[in-house]
Amino acid sequence: MRILFLAHRLPCPPDKGERIRAYHELKYLGERHEVDLFCFADTQLDAHKREQCQEICRSVYVEVLNKPLRLLRAVGNLVRGKPMSWGFFHSQKFGHRVQEALRKRHYDVIFVYCSSMGQFVPWPAPAPLVVDFVDADSAKWMQYALISRPPYSWLYTHEARAVAAFESALGRRATLSLATTSHDARELCAAAANDFKATVMPNGTEIPTGLPEAANLGIRKLQPFVTFIGTMNYRPNCDAVRHFAHDIYPLVRRRYPRLNFVIVGRNPDHSVRSLASIPGVTVTGAVPNVYEYFQRAEVAVAPFRISQGFHNKIAESLAMGTPVVTSSRAAAGVGLSEREGLFIAESPGEFADAIAFVLDHPQLHSSLQKSVPYVRKKLSWETQLQKLEELMMQVVAGGEPFPATIDSVAGNQR
Repeated sequence: MRILFLAHRLPCPPDKGERIRAYHELKYLGERHEVDLFCFADTQLDAHKREQCQEICRSVYVEVLNKPLRLLRAVGNLVRGKPMSWGFFHSQKFGHRVQEALRKRHYDVIFVYCSSMGQFVPWPAPAPLVVDFVDADSAKWMQYALISRPPYSWLYTHEARAVAAFESALGRRATLSLATTSHDARELCAAAANDFKATVMPNGTEIPTGLPEAANLGIRKLQPFVTFIGTMNYRPNCDAVRHFAHDIYPLVRRRYPRLNFVIVGRNPDHSVRSLASIPGVTVTGAVPNVYEYFQRAEVAVAPFRISQGFHNKIAESLAMGTPVVTSSRAAAGVGLSEREGLFIAESPGEFADAIAFVLDHPQLHSSLQKSVPYVRKKLSWETQLQKLEELMMQVVAGGEPFPATIDSVAGNQR
């Protein structure tokens, strides 16, 4: 296949959630087909990291977003009733380059990664359109609105409605639409009149080999600990660790006074850094190897109150044999249960009880290690991306791209 791949962020290096899925899709397709990548970068430094993508693509075009202009375009879209986030990723130059590529080369499929890139596809599209929405962005904005005060709640509500309208329009145009969880698929299709289907394709996970047998001194000093790992200036992550530190951790520490809470991840904002003043809480910032913290933790916690899409860190923890306590919504799409170490809790008391159960059953860790090969196979990128390629081949052939082996969710099913 000849594939035009449009992404809102340069997928390389795959070091954060929005890049990881795009990178693995790009790598899998690039090794088997001819892929031309068009994407944005936030800074010139980010743009220089394109080499990894150039190794797997036929060609790569990266445009650095102009920060003042993208903010101006976002405000302009607000005034016009369009999604601010789509204005943030708008560029006439980028659009011209995409149109030029479409004129010069016959593509078998146009692959859009994230809905905001749909604005660069002409209609009617000159090739079958595949859209990986990843998450239902409109639902995420509505969650922001529900926990915010005016005027932010008004802005988030506007964005949720505007994005939902554009998601629905793009989904109706697409031959194949993808989402990471059934929650996202249902929310994407809810407003469509039975002409928008979304196929659920969860993320995979990839665990590096050669992790050290013994903990380094810094980690050893923190043991025993529970951990949260993620990019720590991302609002859902910040809200989750604040919620845990203030509402759940005190309940746990009453039972286990030596148990520490370790927050691991780059760019912690002020609200996260301030949590280090709580006895027992450590905020590490960026670390050389996050997997060592998974490896040495008693349990990983993911107490998300804002949750959209597939949470990579939950899957990575389970693939290392470390149990996870999380909310039911955040667990969606993982497809595992307590047998593999995935524990569901909603209230602070339920979270504390679930953590206590893990701590009171030290044999659980050795039991979960026996499940690791099964978990890694089930959560492998290879498993998911084989399905993606099969679907795309059906799209190109003009066949029905919704086989029974993958869940599909149609409009008006909520």
